[in-house]
Amino acid sequence: MEIDYEYLARISKDAVLYTSRKTTNILDGGYNSVYLGKSHEFQDLKEYSQGDDITSIDWKSSSRTDRLLVRRYIAEKKHSVLIIGDTGAKMDADTPTGDYKADIALMSLGVIGYLLGRQGSDVGFACSGERGITNTPFKSGGICVEELLRTYGSSIFENPSSDMNELIMNMLRSFPTRRMIVFVITDLSGLKTVRNETLSRLTERNDAYFICVDDATLTGGRVYDRVGEEYIDRFLAGSRSLKKAEEAERNNILNRFKLDALRNRVVLERVQTAPDVVDTVLHLFERGHSGIFG
Repeated sequence: MEIDYEYLARISKDAVLYTSRKTTNILDGGYNSVYLGKSHEFQDLKEYSQGDDITSIDWKSSSRTDRLLVRRYIAEKKHSVLIIGDTGAKMDADTPTGDYKADIALMSLGVIGYLLGRQGSDVGFACSGERGITNTPFKSGGICVEELLRTYGSSIFENPSSDMNELIMNMLRSFPTRRMIVFVITDLSGLKTVRNETLSRLTERNDAYFICVDDATLTGGRVYDRVGEEYIDRFLAGSRSLKKAEEAERNNILNRFKLDALRNRVVLERVQTAPDVVDTVLHLFERGHSGIFG
């Protein structure tokens, strides 16, 4: 999918909508990805353990609690943001509202990249393609986001058998010690592959946010199966029992993932239209700050 300057300008314009929202800095609050070290920003108190800097002991608090307490500070390091994008023929399809899934996925990447890049974060990107997994180095700034969009655009229709669970696990193996804020842009079939064990590994050191781009239904009209490359039989497309079974399967996938997400402090939001992408990204952060997971 070719990304031109007009497309980039549209994404940038939508991202600017954030500045008109009555919200605080989207990176405010506690994150697992925040480093602890020396700076002027106080984090909390913890009980002294061997190896702690004795100059950080808070003697007043220690005397009140009869325990030796050490002051901890947030280190002066940037947030590392990793965006993982789903790929394959399934992205060359529509949402229930008739919007283009690939357009929404790219818009999600652009909005996340622009918002966090403008706040000084280092942003990286990973996806699966014909030649395996592509991942970009962590960078900041608007030009970096344009590079990420072009990388995703050139790979989004490749690798029809992409496995989101394996892609996430590969990224965890690639960054075993780095603390990150991780965004996963996928769809319902991508959520289906992600296991509870993977979410548990993902959130050991990182904050995790999932955006699910909803897919059009198999029933209700003249439907073309992009993955199977054929039209759904008219009789099947109009079947009430098939519609009921499809709705049940989708609900089962969502409910299972939401339960796993709740257990592992993961935030999930769904989106169907491009104009809703900015609000969807902001809702992700707002829910994360409020501790509303699942």
